[in-house]
Amino acid sequence: MKRLTFPVLALSPLALALMLGGCGADPKTHAANARKEFAAHDYLAAQTDLAAAMAAMPDDPALLELHARNALAMGDGIAAGASLDRLGQLRRPADYGRLLAEAALLRGQAQDALAALGADKSAPGLRLRGLVLLAQGNEPGALEAFNAGLAAEPNHAPLLASLARLKLMGGNTPEARGLADRALAAERDLLDAMLVDGQVATAEGRLGQALAAYARAAKAYPGNLAALTGQAGILGDLGRTDELTALLAGFQGRTTDGTLAYLKARAASAKGDWSGTRDILQANEDKLKDRDDANVLYAQALTQLGQPEQARSRLVPMLSRHPESLLLRRELAKAQLAGKDAAGAVQTLLPFARSKTASVEDLRLLANAAEAAGDPEAAFFAARARYPSPQSLGQALGAADAAMKAGNWGNAIKAYEQILALTDGRSALVLNNMAWAQSQVGNKEQALAFAQRAIAVAPEDPSVMDTLGWLLHETGGNRTRALDLLRRAAQKAPQNATIRSHFAEAQRG
Repeated sequence: MKRLTFPVLALSPLALALMLGGCGADPKTHAANARKEFAAHDYLAAQTDLAAAMAAMPDDPALLELHARNALAMGDGIAAGASLDRLGQLRRPADYGRLLAEAALLRGQAQDALAALGADKSAPGLRLRGLVLLAQGNEPGALEAFNAGLAAEPNHAPLLASLARLKLMGGNTPEARGLADRALAAERDLLDAMLVDGQVATAEGRLGQALAAYARAAKAYPGNLAALTGQAGILGDLGRTDELTALLAGFQGRTTDGTLAYLKARAASAKGDWSGTRDILQANEDKLKDRDDANVLYAQALTQLGQPEQARSRLVPMLSRHPESLLLRRELAKAQLAGKDAAGAVQTLLPFARSKTASVEDLRLLANAAEAAGDPEAAFFAARARYPSPQSLGQALGAADAAMKAGNWGNAIKAYEQILALTDGRSALVLNNMAWAQSQVGNKEQALAFAQRAIAVAPEDPSVMDTLGWLLHETGGNRTRALDLLRRAAQKAPQNATIRSHFAEAQRG
């Protein structure tokens, strides 16, 4: 399955400058504004002022250079290349070859990028060389280039961020974290450092940290689509639909690749607006045709809207390419059931029957399909759905415990969700830990709901009392009850420093 990538923003070509001629009375004022906006990372605003200034001064070397750098910052290799070609005839800056290489890389012209770099052995040059090699699928070559660059300049933040991303791609999350932290320490406000911090934190299950990293990037770099995509993905995973919708509505950047449309469709689906989901995806079908995540969402909408055959036609080719995908099997089976093909759904879901770690939801789906199909194994599947294997529960408990100890709140939430599905949902420990994990990723209302369930099961447990009391304090809930719970928790567990700290802070208001 294709994952959400981090697409770049697209601008109009340099000809936009001519189209906007006459928009400003004073080209020098527009040029000065553009320089300030570029320094503030407000590249969209800088582009507008640059267009107005360049309409009057199309051959000004300083403006051409600024336009090229601004276009590169926004991921537009075409506009950058146009300005660099003209700039090369007038005045070449010291890093002209690297600028050409970056523009060529953005246009997908790897050989041109390598030619522009020549024998550049600087850290920035080796970083670009590594990115070109990575684009060509040469990961060992990219790693060699990145390491050579760091040998020349150990604290080069862009290189550290690029290497962190490469390590993350290879599944080495601990090493990626170390490199991301080094990049932030070297240049805290570097966009790439903030973005890779968010990516690594997501892989670690630290969704609160990831969301904060993307939010900081979005604030420092207005209109950046990668920052928006990161925030939106986390908010969607956390079920914070209202925040996701507000984020998308307020986005002021530009995109031509369908990412924004996909995110809006995802937000609509989270609210159960399947007609809206379908309409958004349908209107942007050409832009999204190669994205599996968008096609799965489209199929889900079609199934929900009573068009299961159309959903099947989208899902079957994807499953043939990715037969290992549980998500595709699940969604195809739902479409088959909706289309009255229960026997087909059973065949699609049979791999779940052989899995020792299949989720309860998937086993129940299989059992329902088998019953509808009159399958002789229906009773066996139903029993498995009622009594999942000990391996499933043991694996989930182990994953939850490890995630809690490591502070990997996102992974902890997923594990506790599975445990609650496998059990009667009345374990005070599980409910309390789920409440705490939800609170750590910012889902305060969901956290409160789990804490209330925990205290109903274990009303005198000091840890449970502390969790609910602290959440009531944090969310501005019933202050009297919060203080009472924290006071009694502190009395029952006088040696617990965390409970004492919560009670003291709540007393201060």
